[in-house]
Amino acid sequence: MATCPRCLGPLSDGHRCRPIWIKRLKRQAGATLIGGLLGAFVHALIATGQLPVMGFVLGGLLGFVFNEAIRHE
Repeated sequence: MATCPRCLGPLSDGHRCRPIWIKRLKRQAGATLIGGLLGAFVHALIATGQLPVMGFVLGGLLGFVFNEAIRHE
């Protein structure tokens, strides 16, 4: 079966592309959240007695940047 060049889904007779921005938003939010959680965890291990907010922010930014760097679209 042929694939749609826009969404890479199966190209049937009644094919309609779903909005691709929703998939991108979910992927970006997931990468940012995972990076933030990892950063908060590492910050909590290193700096005991402090809130891991700074680690969450830096980890989220790094997750965002890495996701943008490896995105193939």
